[in-house]
Amino acid sequence: MKDLTNLQNGRVFPSFEKFRIEGAKALESVKDGKITTLQTKTGQYRILEESDFQNLLGLARDVERLRGGLRVLLRTARVLQKHPDAESIDLLVETVTMLGNLPELPTRDHFEPLQPETDDIDLDDEVILDPSLIRRPLDASNTSEWE
Repeated sequence: MKDLTNLQNGRVFPSFEKFRIEGAKALESVKDGKITTLQTKTGQYRILEESDFQNLLGLARDVERLRGGLRVLLRTARVLQKHPDAESIDLLVETVTMLGNLPELPTRDHFEPLQPETDDIDLDDEVILDPSLIRRPLDASNTSEWE
């Protein structure tokens, strides 16, 4: 990952017309952390390389994740203030440990199988609870069954 604290202002185009006249040549300076500024009648715009944008987007997502984690941590600390017992201390320690062990956004490898909310199933309805029994039209191994 690039060091995003090194983003630098690059060229400035005072109008869209000047940017348009240069064409693709205007974008040659948009690389290696350089950001081009385009000033138009409707506002000021920043143009940056795709990899810089993706890095900034990832950084913004991490900031939001950490903000959520800090909210949980603050709530846990308030619980500890109101209830200073061993269980609350353990909760605080567990919360801090959890935040310290999250180096990236969490992902999920699989989901728990769905279960019906009630046992009242109409006998006329075909209900398949086992995912392995569901025919999948985009699965290449099932294409002969659909023809």
